[in-house]
Amino acid sequence: MASSSGRRVPLRAVMDASQSFWGLLGATVLLSVGVSMVEFSCTAGFPVLWSNLLTANHVDTATFLLLLLLYMIVYQVVMFVVFISVVTTLKASRLDEKHGRVLKLVGGVLMLVLALVMLINPSLMDNLTNSLIIFGLAFLATLVILVVHQKILPRFGIQIGSKPEKRKGKQPGR
Repeated sequence: MASSSGRRVPLRAVMDASQSFWGLLGATVLLSVGVSMVEFSCTAGFPVLWSNLLTANHVDTATFLLLLLLYMIVYQVVMFVVFISVVTTLKASRLDEKHGRVLKLVGGVLMLVLALVMLINPSLMDNLTNSLIIFGLAFLATLVILVVHQKILPRFGIQIGSKPEKRKGKQPGR
């Protein structure tokens, strides 16, 4: 990242409010706008569905706005609960690189399985039982990959990727 003087500024310096409050504020705004733009396509479906449901029931404008406000409050409360639970969980147990890799594997396999279902037969997701089976298969595939990677392949002297380094105590500046 380049500063106004043209010299490169490390991201940690931007994040340190004592260095530049306005830089921190600007970076926060840019990050939030970017995240909102990316998430919009994923989260826009529910408000659109809610609005269409209200419109289909011929709800007057005042009631529509009141119900939309109620929807947004409930949505924000749910997001706040998720945020608080993540923050308290991360404070209670530190997320190591090993755990991060497993989470990425779970997310990747789940997206891959869902993409395959959407390509092959999207109607499988119409039924709750089928949806749960598909999610279960994704988690089972993740478990198989983990067992093969961590237990079976090392017995044959095969190592794929690098193992995360184990940290001894807290490192300064982290």
